Amino acid sequence: MTEEPPKYKYMPEELWVTPDLKGVDPKKVVEYLLAALSDEILAFHQYMLTAYAVKGPYSEEISEIFMKIAEDELNDHFKKLAGRLQDYNVDIPDFRDFWSLSRCKQPKLPEDPYDIDAWLEAAIEAEECAIKFYREIYDYVRDRDVRTEEIIEHILSDEIEHYTLFKNLLAKSKS
Repeated sequence: MTEEPPKYKYMPEELWVTPDLKGVDPKKVVEYLLAALSDEILAFHQYMLTAYAVKGPYSEEISEIFMKIAEDELNDHFKKLAGRLQDYNVDIPDFRDFWSLSRCKQPKLPEDPYDIDAWLEAAIEAEECAIKFYREIYDYVRDRDVRTEEIIEHILSDEIEHYTLFKNLLAKSKS
């Protein structure tokens, strides 16, 4: 068996700071961005896992929805956050660091693939955490780091949309 490689060093000795920042601590912004990036990769994993794990009535429809949202988490949110981190001279973290950097982690997932409600409830819990965290970031960067603010505002809007979709699916399944 091959030995585990050393971790990739993604944090530079010095952050790049642009003159457009107004009264924010760049280190705090980077901490927020790294946590959000980590949350997005964990959400991608959770939703892809859900897409492949769910079974039973409506599972194909549910699977497609989770697959689409997983793609949003990775191909939109993750990419935007990674791009913004590059503006600060910060690379994507080593994969092994995502869990510790994450603020929302991953909720406990159901063991029963036929309990679609439980899978939806786990997704709702994940989105609630994401919404709360993105609001915290937005409040910190608003009018002080406009580029980050725009990214966070976009992602927050998507997370609210995902939350609403999951809540509606859960309500539909109970009727």
